[in-house]
Amino acid sequence: MNRSTLAGLVALAVLTPSVARAQDHSHAGMSPQDHAAMQAAPAATGVTTTPADNAMLAAAPAAFSVTFPHAMTLTSLRLTGPQTVEVAVSADAAPATTVSAPLPALAPGSWSAAWTARGADGHEMSGVVRFMVH
Repeated sequence: MNRSTLAGLVALAVLTPSVARAQDHSHAGMSPQDHAAMQAAPAATGVTTTPADNAMLAAAPAAFSVTFPHAMTLTSLRLTGPQTVEVAVSADAAPATTVSAPLPALAPGSWSAAWTARGADGHEMSGVVRFMVH
């Protein structure tokens, strides 16, 4: 085997794992509609959101919701993307296992939603969800 063949095989061996990892994305080949319809797997805390983390949406969501394993009250919601939006949440809303807030019209682009919620016993939970509006 000559040096150029050996060098080519070494380069191929080095590149192959990264190519395989790039193609191993669990959403590869999905349409934006299929991706948007997916719910994120519940986190270890049992919290799920709509839109789901990493959702690719064909249209802007009308609301943001969080489902908890026990009753909570949404205390803050801030969207960051093409602009920053402080979403008004009801300070006197009754605790519930699913809480939501209506959203203003969102421009296409990448967004993150940072939320905080409080339980009846005073404990707080928070999270960040990233999604894209096409």
